Amino acid sequence: GAGKPLGNVPAAGKDDETPTTTTGPGVQPPEAPPQPTTPALSDTRHDAIEAVTWQVRVAAAWVWRLLLIGAGLYILAKVLHRIELVALAFAISLFLTAVLLPLKRLLRRVMPGPPTLPALLTLLVGVAVLVGIGWFVVWQISSHSSELANKVSGSIDKIRNWLHTGPLHIKSQDLDKVTTNITNTIKSHQGQLISGAITAVRTVAEVLAGILLTIFITFFLLRDGEVVWGWVLRLFPSRAQQRVDVAGRAGWGSFGGYMRGQVFIALFHGISIMILLFVLRVPLFAALGVLIFLGSFIPLIGLTITGAVCVAVALIEHGVTAAIVVTIGIIVLLQLEGHVLQPVIMSRSVDLHPLAIALGVSTATIVAGIAGALVAVPLLSFLNTTIRALRAPLPEAVAIETATGEPSPPGTKPGAADAAPEAAGP
Repeated sequence: GAGKPLGNVPAAGKDDETPTTTTGPGVQPPEAPPQPTTPALSDTRHDAIEAVTWQVRVAAAWVWRLLLIGAGLYILAKVLHRIELVALAFAISLFLTAVLLPLKRLLRRVMPGPPTLPALLTLLVGVAVLVGIGWFVVWQISSHSSELANKVSGSIDKIRNWLHTGPLHIKSQDLDKVTTNITNTIKSHQGQLISGAITAVRTVAEVLAGILLTIFITFFLLRDGEVVWGWVLRLFPSRAQQRVDVAGRAGWGSFGGYMRGQVFIALFHGISIMILLFVLRVPLFAALGVLIFLGSFIPLIGLTITGAVCVAVALIEHGVTAAIVVTIGIIVLLQLEGHVLQPVIMSRSVDLHPLAIALGVSTATIVAGIAGALVAVPLLSFLNTTIRALRAPLPEAVAIETATGEPSPPGTKPGAADAAPEAAGP
């Protein structure tokens, strides 16, 4: 009847309700509301993590883990810096143990029984050799110090005359002024020189303490190296001890092979330069040969720096010609080391690319100075071999251990760290 709503027209007073529709012939259904063309700012039906791609998640996982590793290494470096004397003494002891271990094994076969006597004799031989080298160097320098001082003084006079009469034409008054300024600077900083002398005395005391500690640690590593290694293994879970044992022995074999090979290379360098300087009649030929021997333990840069000292002494003693000859000799030795000695002697012990060696030595020198340069390559060699053995299946890890040479200690099977038939290196 009249007054009733028609079709889908809402009734009065029902505007807030859902409109109703009627079906029938000629009646069209309502159109669907338009869908938004942009996504909603927030959608509780999805987790926000799902919007992060897999690549970003992997990168983030790498980043926070690397940050934790970097923080751990930084803390470790700080701790080692606080105990620098102990850490350096322990590192040098490992070097000496790796070099003296073959002699200790030989004495152990000749003198069966308690391991104390072979270890003590080996240590005494090593100390005697080091003391003899030090005494020889001091004797060479002291016996030729006056002659060298006169040569240096004459060279300074020649340089002064060349600056005055050469192409620079520096006036004598300017040279005298520079000399006077240097003298006045030394006189005005006598207090600092005295404090520096006190610091030098303290440093000498620390060096003596470090030497005694090094001798003490080396003796016990030679005598009880197997016991120490067994204690280290027990820090790991029992399921991982066999793999850690094999990897550690492989790393130690690589480390010892590197040290013994480096001693041979350093001897070759030192003897070669000593013969060259003897032929040129340089007075300090023996001491400079020892200097070359010590510098050769720092790869790449050690021989270059010590060779520059030899060139300078040859220049002072016999002029430019002798300096050129010594420079050529140093270059030849560097080429022999890089292309003959290192590949032949170190091929089994050190499987490192020259770029890795250069970056490692440079970084370690910046971080820890000369000590870092000495430790860099042996540490890289040890870590490289150990990590390879840890990641390889156990038969391949044993093959890696065998390829690095006879590991320390001998006569034990992988995983038998607690059985100590012989005290050897760590």
